[in-house]
Amino acid sequence: MKTIKHSAKGVIAIILPLVLLSGSCQSQQTSNAPGGLSPKLQNLVTNAVFEVLIKKPEEKNLVYDKELDWTLIPYAIRSDKYYSIGTAFAVSSTEAITAFHVIDLSAKSDVFTEYYIRDSKGDVFEVDKIRKGSNEKDFLVFTIKGRSFTSWFELDPSFKVNSQVYSIGNALGEGIVVRNGLLLGTVPESEEGRWNHLKSSADGNPGNSGGPLVTAAGKVVGVVVALRDNILYSLPISEVISSPSNSTHYRYRASYQHLLLANRLGNVFEMDAALPAGYKELQDTISGGFKAYYPKPMTELFEQAPKYLEGPNNRYLLHQTVRSDYPEFAFVDKNDDQWKLSDLRIQSFDLPGDGTLLQSEVSGFILVKIRRPKTADLLRINTDPKTVMDTYLTGVSLERTLGGTGKYRILSFGDPAETSEYRDSQGRTWIKAYWLLNFADSIMLAYILPMPNGPVILMSRQESKNRHVYEWDMEAACDRVFTGYRGNMEEWKEFLSMKKWIPGAFASVSFTWDEGAKIVALSMPQLSFKTGESVFDWTSQSTLFLVPAYYQKGEKIEYGFRSIVAERDVKGNDYFIISQHIKPDERLGAKTIEQWNDIKAARYPFDGISRLSAKDNTGSAGGLLAQPNSSDDVRYSLYLGMENPGDEEALINRFKTLEMGISIFK
Repeated sequence: MKTIKHSAKGVIAIILPLVLLSGSCQSQQTSNAPGGLSPKLQNLVTNAVFEVLIKKPEEKNLVYDKELDWTLIPYAIRSDKYYSIGTAFAVSSTEAITAFHVIDLSAKSDVFTEYYIRDSKGDVFEVDKIRKGSNEKDFLVFTIKGRSFTSWFELDPSFKVNSQVYSIGNALGEGIVVRNGLLLGTVPESEEGRWNHLKSSADGNPGNSGGPLVTAAGKVVGVVVALRDNILYSLPISEVISSPSNSTHYRYRASYQHLLLANRLGNVFEMDAALPAGYKELQDTISGGFKAYYPKPMTELFEQAPKYLEGPNNRYLLHQTVRSDYPEFAFVDKNDDQWKLSDLRIQSFDLPGDGTLLQSEVSGFILVKIRRPKTADLLRINTDPKTVMDTYLTGVSLERTLGGTGKYRILSFGDPAETSEYRDSQGRTWIKAYWLLNFADSIMLAYILPMPNGPVILMSRQESKNRHVYEWDMEAACDRVFTGYRGNMEEWKEFLSMKKWIPGAFASVSFTWDEGAKIVALSMPQLSFKTGESVFDWTSQSTLFLVPAYYQKGEKIEYGFRSIVAERDVKGNDYFIISQHIKPDERLGAKTIEQWNDIKAARYPFDGISRLSAKDNTGSAGGLLAQPNSSDDVRYSLYLGMENPGDEEALINRFKTLEMGISIFK
């Protein structure tokens, strides 16, 4: 059933349908009619009211930490092949009525693809054609494959306030129940009062949706659609009678928004579909129409937001860079409408084999970084979706509850239902995959970005019917994910050999690691460096960290590497940093401008002076690098830090040796 709320003006608004499957019961049809019903009405309850069903999905692919104990589920439920989700009733020898949200043709589930009815004898028949219907008024008139009706309800378009009425429905999925009450009056639909709903005191439960509201004479005056605060709301049967039979008008009013934006967009999707039509055909038509339509309001939403990268709302974003290999989003700060980099709260989980899993979750989007366990194959953990998701489930506990008390950790989703690729606006190729979680009619949708030391993953668990909506949303998010690239020397060699998965920014990058000679060399469009053991005793476990970013250079927006960090070992105490500094926007404030002026003037820490700390036995030196052009907008710096530096002369000689191996290109 649906819930209904009253607005400040006293009108009602239909909100989202309750989930009828979670915790609901399913059984063969029964009758609990009160003793005062006429024989005619009792006959109709038995022979003209039906459960609406969906077939239980197969339990497959998923692996749990222990065997599922199905005895936790009542026998009547676990032995039923179907879920009972609502009510329908016959209105002629060939036609029945239910609520639109019961047989939901607006979207297409990847799990529940067929609808059925079950009669009082337990016989099951599939829904066939839709003759009439409206998603807004919430009703469907339909036929059944291989089934006609010998008993059916008469329709009465008139009604009397304060008269006796009965709600008849499949309450809680436990069989047909009849409840009496009074017809209290009407209330207009919420948007513009285009029709009225009937209000009654007859009781209802989830599962009653689509059932008839009848008079004492057994005539239908309404179709049950919602319950709120013990008030049952029904669509007057006159609205069903007067609706056209040659087409249905689908209308969906929504407020569109996106995780990364501060603005919203109100929009209405409308379309007409010819009737009669097979229910699957109609579902394909409506869901396909909305799938094709969805990018339009979302594109408009982004167009109405502050312009990304270009324009006055990007001064922070074009000045920022990520600080680690954990990804961050570019988002619009609602306080000042500026694009900025997020600073997400990160959870850390250990993985077997000295690996690490980092995770943040915001508004149903999960952003993950897997730092590869030493035992994991780099290619597989980057490009095989099953390996990626199994690794994730090793680090993060995802449980299924059975019967309210049984908890089972999911160890594997198995192979994905489908995989493809997405090339984002930064020239990176993401592996797109989704897994069906049949027991919950949901999917896990993941976008996997191969990286030198293990993938970045953007994922979300959603209802399966919303997959195509979230694909658009997540791809828009992928475009605005920023991350640094970190790996040890061997990982970089292997990563750069994975040609298919190399981002566009790396197309002109050349990397060399000579373990015997202990020489590291890197070349890219902006600069190159080559360094050997005269600087540090490099090993295969030494790491290189590259940070690409967008930045403004004069009047142009460019994309390139802003920072390079090389570390001798995992402790990170012996390292050097090459940075590209860009003249900041003056609106970033006096402190930022002062920092830029200090860099231009080669002040500390880029003053070319070595410094020692006797207490910590560490040393550092920094300076500006020679450039072939004297641009006032760009400076390059080098900074060296280390343990056991020796004296100042030894440290500055090491710095100069490193500096000699660096070239800045025009």
